[in-house]
Amino acid sequence: MALEHVAQGQTRFFTPGIAPDPRGIVLGRFCLMTFPTLEGAVSWLRLYSSEASLDDLISSLTITKAKTALGSREIIIQIPAVSSYAADRSARLCRLVGGAIYTGTAKHFVKYRDDRSPYGYDAVDIGTMPSSTDFMVHGDEFAQSYLREGDLPFARLLFRLSIRKLPGGDKLDPDERGELFLAVARGLADGIIRYLWRNRVEAQAGLFTPQSSSAFDDHARDRGYMLIRATGLPERILALFLGTPGIDVFRPAGANAAVAVGYQHPIDLASCASVFPPETFHVFWPGDRVDVLPGPLAMSDIGDLTRVDLELDKPRDPTSHGGAAPEPIGVELKLASAMGPPRRVVATLIPVEHGSRLKRILFALPPVSLRGHRVAATERGILVIGAENLDVIPLGQLLCELTPGLLVPLGMDVVPRVSPDVLARALGHGGGVVTVFTTTGRPFQIAESAFVSLERKALAKMEVERVEAIDYAATEPADAHVVNEAVGRFALWGFPDAPDRKLLPPGK
Repeated sequence: MALEHVAQGQTRFFTPGIAPDPRGIVLGRFCLMTFPTLEGAVSWLRLYSSEASLDDLISSLTITKAKTALGSREIIIQIPAVSSYAADRSARLCRLVGGAIYTGTAKHFVKYRDDRSPYGYDAVDIGTMPSSTDFMVHGDEFAQSYLREGDLPFARLLFRLSIRKLPGGDKLDPDERGELFLAVARGLADGIIRYLWRNRVEAQAGLFTPQSSSAFDDHARDRGYMLIRATGLPERILALFLGTPGIDVFRPAGANAAVAVGYQHPIDLASCASVFPPETFHVFWPGDRVDVLPGPLAMSDIGDLTRVDLELDKPRDPTSHGGAAPEPIGVELKLASAMGPPRRVVATLIPVEHGSRLKRILFALPPVSLRGHRVAATERGILVIGAENLDVIPLGQLLCELTPGLLVPLGMDVVPRVSPDVLARALGHGGGVVTVFTTTGRPFQIAESAFVSLERKALAKMEVERVEAIDYAATEPADAHVVNEAVGRFALWGFPDAPDRKLLPPGK
């Protein structure tokens, strides 16, 4: 038995099921790779998944345990020959890990092309294949027959492989910390949620119980835990969680899987996402543990799971509790220096004793500076809200807006730095209400209906006198008479004492 080099443009072949592709390279419907051990097959899967997607091959990929005519056993991987480019990549990686690659369609497979024969090979004399043989490969100066002993499903092999610890794998870059999963024991869940919320880490959380493989597993419920998906976890918090018992950190590996931080699965799970059903989520733990959670993951924002205790400046009925009161778990809101760029000034809170100064400023301001402003007088001060940037009134505490109607002093921020929506819900803030934080005292609220136009408020009430109209046409003149006197040549210069009248002699 010998192989023949395929020439460029050759169209007739002895081996059934092979033909040239558009590049002239001989290909069958499949590529068949033989490995002496299962480790070699796993190594090929590992290398290929790191360079290309296995999802393109999984539909026709088979892993077979086969026995040769001499009694030795080998692992056979058969993949679809989607193109000669994919076959070239498969051949390069197969030879790198000590395997051999062939191409064919049914039962006869010939050696795939190499440097000695760029267009491939063809078997000169195939002969008759023994009846006890399932398929045969044709190599250099030999032909080897195989008998299938059993198949190894790819999904089964994937879940049987142990994840490997990576040296320095727990040191993640900012991009790698973009999305992480935390598996937290139920006893620690409340504290971890408060800790993440206080550090302004965006996260969602949910309680999950791994699916049990047996209907008689009574302890499946005890293995439940809270799964938290954190976005942009800081490096210091990641290091803290990695060293805390009861908290395990995982990195996403595709849409429906996650692997423990510091470990790596031998096969890139993202390249074979089709293996994971969309209604499941797989969590790979150290120690050959794989949890199957119901998917897609249904989680809630941790801001909705955190209770905020805050007292507003309004009367409250005192309550009494018997015995020692439990320590509150809420977080007290405070004002601190803002870390971001300055916000636009929209309001000012002027002390009541500075009302006279405000009046003098209003007299000096042009009408365009007063238009659109609103004002309300309260016990805490005179609150002026502007339609635009309110920096024309140099009085009081300038205020900026976190969310519509929620005002804080300029250059200050509310800590913990939660989202404005969560803060508004915690304060009971909504439409028709203005909430003001001050540097002294507690925040207060005032209704929108209490505000009036600043232009209208600037005008004091004035008394106006009413008068009656007079009709001059109905007035009767008293002793009216007509006088005819000379006005001179320049009558408009001072009638009746015109200078030219005095210079004329009498009778002229």
